[in-house]
Amino acid sequence: MKDVTVEEHTRPASTRSGPMRSLARTLRLATSSATQFLDITDRVCAVVQETGVLAGLVAVYSRHTTAAITINESEPLLLEDMARLLERVAPTDGDYRHNDFSIRTVNMVEDEAPNGHAHCRHLFLGASEAIPIVDGRVALGRWQRVFLVELDGPRTRDVLVQVLGV
Repeated sequence: MKDVTVEEHTRPASTRSGPMRSLARTLRLATSSATQFLDITDRVCAVVQETGVLAGLVAVYSRHTTAAITINESEPLLLEDMARLLERVAPTDGDYRHNDFSIRTVNMVEDEAPNGHAHCRHLFLGASEAIPIVDGRVALGRWQRVFLVELDGPRTRDVLVQVLGV
């Protein structure tokens, strides 16, 4: 899978501890299944390293309402358990008014897919995570990894990674 940087913004500003840095990168990621936990930790850490920020925050944000960002453990059986939990909470074949194209009239496109389950699953996960940067490193715990959670794939997804700090 190849990441593509589609935008970059760098804005220096002054603080008492030195010049504030801000860098935004958009990672374009291809998912391969309907529900997938894609570990993007190394990509996020690479963006942080590129900035040279020693203290600050990195925000990781999904630009989609059917793909989420979360932090959890990268253990294969746990990832299966979490995918099964999402299926129980909002079954793919559930009854969603969003999927009834005979009555729905808002935000429709020509190749609209019935994906009410994916939107409902997103409610339990969220669009972003903010992670501290300490001593130039993303301050994740021992087992913590950053995931793009595909809820309506496979698709191409954009994840904004923004670093702020000194």
